[in-house]
Amino acid sequence: MRKCAYAIWLAAALLASVVLAAQGEQNSPFTGTWKLNVAKSKISPGPAPKSETVTIAPDRKVSVETVDADGKTINWSYNPAENTAVPIDGMENSTVVEKLSGNTVDHTWKMGNGTETGHGVVSKNGKTMKYTLTGTNSQGQKVHGVYIFEKQ
Repeated sequence: MRKCAYAIWLAAALLASVVLAAQGEQNSPFTGTWKLNVAKSKISPGPAPKSETVTIAPDRKVSVETVDADGKTINWSYNPAENTAVPIDGMENSTVVEKLSGNTVDHTWKMGNGTETGHGVVSKNGKTMKYTLTGTNSQGQKVHGVYIFEKQ
């Protein structure tokens, strides 16, 4: 009888933790669609993209669609795993490590020979995200950008 009660309790506890984790992911301030406000962003080296849309699913999958300055569309995505390098689909020889905590996110991007670090903060009202990116890109250029995204 005790073994059966323990098994039921354990199953209920596991189910509750899965539900709470799923609710936490769905309630993440990052979940949703974000559009880059190019006019408010400062990107070096330029030129800035014409547009960029970042979609973060409830399961934390990140999908990005960028229209570069020449009008070329670039799509890429990744499935983050906390503090673990994961490949970036749509970009050769690239990985990202993501650490999410409340309304902040930190990334280490490795693309070719370049390494960049990013820090994002969602505003208290949940409507904007400021993402700062620094490091060296795959062409060996110093990178510094402050990207302002607006939630759609």
